[in-house]
Amino acid sequence: MLIRRLTKGARLLPGLVSEGWTRQYEDARIILEQNGDVHYLNVTARVQRLFVRSGILVTGVMLVAIVVLLFTSVSLMVSRAKLERSHEEVYRALLSSASDSEQGEALSMNDEQMVALAQTIRDRDMSIRRFVDTSMVAVSQENVTMKSQLESSGLTEKIVKIIQQNAANGGFSIDDDVKGNPLLRGKVADQLATNRSLREVLYALPTLMPVPNYSVTSDFGIRRHPLTGQVHFHTGLDMLSQTGDEKVHPVKPGIVVLAQYHQQYGNTVVIRHTNGVESLYGHLANIEVKLGDKVTTDSVMGNIGNTGSSSTGKHLHLEILIGGYPVNPQKVIRTAQYVQQIQNQQH
Repeated sequence: MLIRRLTKGARLLPGLVSEGWTRQYEDARIILEQNGDVHYLNVTARVQRLFVRSGILVTGVMLVAIVVLLFTSVSLMVSRAKLERSHEEVYRALLSSASDSEQGEALSMNDEQMVALAQTIRDRDMSIRRFVDTSMVAVSQENVTMKSQLESSGLTEKIVKIIQQNAANGGFSIDDDVKGNPLLRGKVADQLATNRSLREVLYALPTLMPVPNYSVTSDFGIRRHPLTGQVHFHTGLDMLSQTGDEKVHPVKPGIVVLAQYHQQYGNTVVIRHTNGVESLYGHLANIEVKLGDKVTTDSVMGNIGNTGSSSTGKHLHLEILIGGYPVNPQKVIRTAQYVQQIQNQQH
């Protein structure tokens, strides 16, 4: 019955407000009598209109304030209920991970002890967040350094993406690590993903030359061929041993995918490494490995020789290929060595 009356009143209220606001008022006179004396109080239409409209505005403001206070009160009640449920979940989690004796102690906690426990958890959470923020500064600086090194190595964006795609095929995704951790989301996740992607590229690059002490007889890039005299792009690096040790080692562990005579490169060995990286060794005097062999940087594939139709004398022709594209062996290996040295210093 009360709700019905309130609803009816709410329906009538707009009409009353409209009528009071737009009503045409007339001058009025109030007659006051005291001890036989008559006094007249004139109330103009303007004063009546001002009084009524002011009352409507004040009443409206009060109603809005009441609604806001009611909404705020309800929101606080809901927030308090959520907070209590959160505390209960934390409490149950603590109980589930505790031993029987610890559970007994937890159940006997009073309100002050529970507040102290909650404060401890909050302080630990803030400490973890500060640690994450500090670590992100270091990760961000490391990303800048690695990007700079990749640019100096001459690797194109296309070649970098080839390594990254090959690394991604391994099944790892940074999202798998951060989805369940609220501390590792947003910019933090972006920096970590960038860091891992850059590391995958740099770790895929070889860090050793096939001959420890060497001299370069022909560099990577455009040159005039010493036999034909024609200008062409030299896709590798020609080198000689400076110590007389002519054993040729892989630039990185891998699997032998070619070990045979090639008309141009003579005795040739090709090693397949990780993430789309391959290395080719040409003009060998002999071949000491066979197809399918797993080799390390200590393995010997053969000796520096002078085999093949395009050889200009005893030397080793080295090529580094990523996704089939040749890259500058010296720049790539120096970049990987520099980054590896930085990582060793950090650890």
